[in-house]
Amino acid sequence: MVFTVRTIIEVLGFPDTHVKEITEKVVEKIKTEDRISVLKEKIHDPEKVKDKFFSSLIELELKIHDFSKLLGFCYDYLPSSLEILDTEKITLQVREFHFAMNELLERLHHYNLVVNNLSAKIRQLENKEDKPSSASS
Repeated sequence: MVFTVRTIIEVLGFPDTHVKEITEKVVEKIKTEDRISVLKEKIHDPEKVKDKFFSSLIELELKIHDFSKLLGFCYDYLPSSLEILDTEKITLQVREFHFAMNELLERLHHYNLVVNNLSAKIRQLENKEDKPSSASS
């Protein structure tokens, strides 16, 4: 199933020149994605949001060529919002749904592994801080 979507992606950082550069790179990267076509794009200039941070919005209208790619787009670019424009009802082949769900599970397992490894490293660092150094005796 092919989806036409409207989406907004926010880029946050500093300085404003860096935010502008990254925003443009994000759009260029999306344009190179297989099974995604950019129909419309609008990049807003960075605006100051807090202290020294700047935010820029990317508004896109895209043609995404299957459900799995739609989920992949969401995983990879973390849009703030996504609206499906061309249909009221979504009908998927079971095979396409299975593929998308297995991709989701693979990513969740990967993220879980990363979080568990980082948690273990934090505990190791905390344990090192709690133990007195033999050099200080």
